[in-house]
Amino acid sequence: MLSEDALLSALEKVAGVLDGGNRFLMMTHENPDVDGLGSMLALGKSLTDLGKEVVILIQKSLTPPLSLLSGAERMIVQGAEFKNDFDAVLALDCAERERLGPCVSLWPGKGPSINIDHHETNTFFGGHNLVDADSSSTGELVYRLIRCGEFPLNHEIAENLFAAIQSDTGSFRFTNTTSNTMRISADLMDHGIIPWQTYRKTTNGYGPERLKLLAGALARVEFYNQGKIGMMVLKKEMFEQSGARGADTEGFVEFPRDIKGVELAVMISEKDEDTYKFSIRSNVWVNVAELASRFGGGGHAKAAGFTRKGSLAALKKDFLMEAGRLLNETSR
Repeated sequence: MLSEDALLSALEKVAGVLDGGNRFLMMTHENPDVDGLGSMLALGKSLTDLGKEVVILIQKSLTPPLSLLSGAERMIVQGAEFKNDFDAVLALDCAERERLGPCVSLWPGKGPSINIDHHETNTFFGGHNLVDADSSSTGELVYRLIRCGEFPLNHEIAENLFAAIQSDTGSFRFTNTTSNTMRISADLMDHGIIPWQTYRKTTNGYGPERLKLLAGALARVEFYNQGKIGMMVLKKEMFEQSGARGADTEGFVEFPRDIKGVELAVMISEKDEDTYKFSIRSNVWVNVAELASRFGGGGHAKAAGFTRKGSLAALKKDFLMEAGRLLNETSR
């Protein structure tokens, strides 16, 4: 966690690299969210408005609602051909280099690289690291970067930044919402942003398949540790039967989190045979980034995750053992 002076110094250094360069590559983590995408789109638009060239690379084509973000059509899907000659390569909202997935091959071993992120488990893998766990979102950091560099800020840029912040703060409900977050959001609203419209844009576009999957998931919620852990398991056959996609599960983990007495909410989603993604949320006192790190993952104190291979039964047993131990160590 940076002091304000250290954060300002990092902002100035990164702004200097961007101001001095002419061609940039941006990428974010696997299975991108609104914060990662909105931050890239906002910074990319700001730099192109300065006359610079920006390539925004994603790993696969987006579907609604993520594809509804302003400027999303300008993103390039990994595998497309482009001139690999950049003044700097940027990773946004990515805690570690390996989470860049297939795009990791384009991360430079030498030359300028910029890591902009707010995860407390960030590994500082960039040549320049603009990392601040006290920021609500990567979007908040990008806003400060744009202001620091006196880069353009128009309605489209403001909309993507607001969407990023709004999403990662749970529409300003989560504990990562600070007075700075609200001041930044107010400034973005002064650029014509209407919060309800932005919220609808980033949550609209789902089909009825999402509700079918949710109904099946809610019917199978399990509770452990005297009701302190609420767990939802999504098997591949549930996706097949409902016709839903992985993107349709956005926000599902919040449902067990809302149950009285639950401190840890967990959603386990089957990705491939014997491969499961754990999404973890906490309510009050448990640091789930610490819990996820025990399984090779990471994230934030209140929201984290990891992916592991193995049988579901064995993975659940190991997770519940570690989660129970952490609950006992930190019980209140």
